[in-house]
Amino acid sequence: MPLVFDSLYITAALLGTPYILARMFTSERFRSGLFQRLGSLPPRDGGRPCFWVHAASVGEVNTAAALVRALEKEYPDWDIIISTSTNTGFSAAKKRFENKLIVYFPLDLSCINRKAFELLKPSCIVLVELEIWPNFMVETAEREIPLVLVNGRISERSRKVFKAMGVLSNAFFEALSAPDNVYCVRTQADASRFLELGVPEDRVAITGNMKYDNLPIDIPDSTKEVLRQSFRIGLKDPVLVGGSTHPGEEEILLRILKTLKANIPGLRLILVPRHIERAKEVEGLITGLGFSPARKSLLDKTGSFDSEPGETVVLVDTIGDLTSVYSIADCVFVGKSLKGKGGQNIMEPAALARPTVFGPNMSNFKEEMHLLSEADAVKIVRNEQELLGTVKEILKDPQKAKEMGVRAREAVLRQRGATSRNLEILRKNLKRRKLINEKRQTSVHI
Repeated sequence: MPLVFDSLYITAALLGTPYILARMFTSERFRSGLFQRLGSLPPRDGGRPCFWVHAASVGEVNTAAALVRALEKEYPDWDIIISTSTNTGFSAAKKRFENKLIVYFPLDLSCINRKAFELLKPSCIVLVELEIWPNFMVETAEREIPLVLVNGRISERSRKVFKAMGVLSNAFFEALSAPDNVYCVRTQADASRFLELGVPEDRVAITGNMKYDNLPIDIPDSTKEVLRQSFRIGLKDPVLVGGSTHPGEEEILLRILKTLKANIPGLRLILVPRHIERAKEVEGLITGLGFSPARKSLLDKTGSFDSEPGETVVLVDTIGDLTSVYSIADCVFVGKSLKGKGGQNIMEPAALARPTVFGPNMSNFKEEMHLLSEADAVKIVRNEQELLGTVKEILKDPQKAKEMGVRAREAVLRQRGATSRNLEILRKNLKRRKLINEKRQTSVHI
């Protein structure tokens, strides 16, 4: 029953009230979209059928892009709503999906879900990766709305959590295996875990990873030129990019820059912190190590540098520019891999044929790490000293670095096609549902 999960959510909220209030006052990210999360969503106008695509954050939004374009083309008479759970995901969705209703995903209380469904009136739910919320699933099943999970992934830990939820609530267990649900997953391991949860075998399909379909393999030369001019980077200046960096990693890259500048003339560093609210902190690190920071947001407005370009470190404090910045790199370090755990997306620079380096903490990207490692297309380092040596080796041998980047791009291209496979399954599910509805209407008339 939804009452079970409502009680758990409310109890947790009451116990965590001091923390919740503190975060609301101190974090814009925590406050963003609060009223929409509580069910105050804009109503969808008109009586057209509608896809509700939920993509939690930036990564999922990017993953969903090719599928949304395909749905637009194949179902021109349908509306498409995009929901996200984070402010960065919301901003990315606004930027990617013009003329679409973009909303924050409602909190998983049964009363809020009911209100959201009444306002948005979805005809089909598309969830990206693992956005399975118990009350939301129950509401979807009770309304007999087709649900398709795409790019599905589920860890052993998540499987155990969902298994426990099914014991607590038979309604959730039944909703998980509802006849209108289809689970399109990345790997055999993901498929096996859904089967262990009681999902029938004919509703689980291994379709691969859609992320590969959405990765740009090139950026227009005009875009690269604009970036180079804005950052005052010459065509012959070597560029090291630290992408999606986490605390501790910016300092490492700055120390490496200081060491390598004597041996590699013109070397430039661009830092792209994973969370842009850390920009002021990173700016202080840049200044503390003897360089001048140049924020991209200010460069976009003024175009002026406070010091000589060679002594300046560019700090990207804007959303949605990481891929373009990767395109002008001669070497990329992907963060949350030396400091922090889990890693960040290594496929974006790989698809652009950029020589890519990262640390050993890549538990959230094991599949991608193995794919690129087997292709001899990336370098894995264990510490700052190894990162220094690897970056130096890549920048000193452009031909070898180029070959490494080409192998990375080819590895990405071999993995493409998941989006079309997911679309075919979604298409069949909607046709099946349409036939069921037609039979019901015929029976009523008889």
